[in-house]
Amino acid sequence: MRLASIDWLRGVAVLCMILWHVVDAWTVPARDPLTFALLGFIGGWAAPLFLLLTGVSIALAGDAQLRKGVDRGAASRRLQKRGWQIFVLAHLFRFQAFLFNINGRWNAILKPDILNILGLGMVAGAIAWRRATTPARAVAWLAAPSIVIVALLTPLARRWWWPTLLHPRFEAYIRPVGNFGVFSLFPWIALVLIGVLVGLELLKGERGFRTLAAAGLACIAAGVIGMFLPTPFTTTFWADSMSWFVIRLGLMLAMMVAAWLWTRRWPAQPGSPLVLLGRTSLFVYWVHVELAYGALSYPLHHALSLTQSLAGFAMLTVLMYLLGTLWHRRSAGPLVPSHMRVAE
Repeated sequence: MRLASIDWLRGVAVLCMILWHVVDAWTVPARDPLTFALLGFIGGWAAPLFLLLTGVSIALAGDAQLRKGVDRGAASRRLQKRGWQIFVLAHLFRFQAFLFNINGRWNAILKPDILNILGLGMVAGAIAWRRATTPARAVAWLAAPSIVIVALLTPLARRWWWPTLLHPRFEAYIRPVGNFGVFSLFPWIALVLIGVLVGLELLKGERGFRTLAAAGLACIAAGVIGMFLPTPFTTTFWADSMSWFVIRLGLMLAMMVAAWLWTRRWPAQPGSPLVLLGRTSLFVYWVHVELAYGALSYPLHHALSLTQSLAGFAMLTVLMYLLGTLWHRRSAGPLVPSHMRVAE
């Protein structure tokens, strides 16, 4: 089955991503702190949604392969291959940015960003999906590792001494290191594993979404309660606390249910703006980042008022929809190989 709600919600994540990148790149430095905190909060939902929905797609695409008679091991290897392709594309993207930036540094090519973590997460998620053949094995291979990553490895990674032996670009894969990386494996890779678990539940249809709604409420409640409980580690709430991670997960599960209800009430067609942006999200990411931060928009960098930046966001969104439509038609489908497409 193809879940239009997943594409629709990925399209919402694309809008959040474009909004923050345009506002961050084009607005004058003199900014209202509260307004930009709000815009940053909205934009901050893009990456976690992409990671969670990637995990969901692994489960759905893997099931589609099994229905076609593909061996589970072969299906897993195909999904892993796609993850490595994304990981390579992440470095090609950085190499392109380096070529067009006269002040660029060569080691910026190695900077871990969302595509790096997403690619590695796909590899890990595909390996775990292969082994999650029963509910108990799903807990062992998906739920348990996610809990360990969020509750234990994430706070510990901030305290380990041995990552300092690595180049800062590689250390940034493990924990935040200044401006040497944007995303780290801990805790972000856990979202992909949880997404696979969520995807397995969604294969149950309407019952799965009801379970998801209950799980979302439970996560939000648990996260709020956890805010007031003592922890063995000193954490920053918005950065590496388990409470915020769980609350955010609960809210994203609620978003998935809301997207399902929305597309159920108002069915989303394949060419509708949000669905198309969702299906071409990798293409949109690649192009819009260069347009927002690259040399082509250099005169706009930190030169516009907030109102002008928001107008620029609207125009760039329309442009990306039009380019995405052309890309979708030219490639006879979204930028997703056949083995990653979920059957209708």
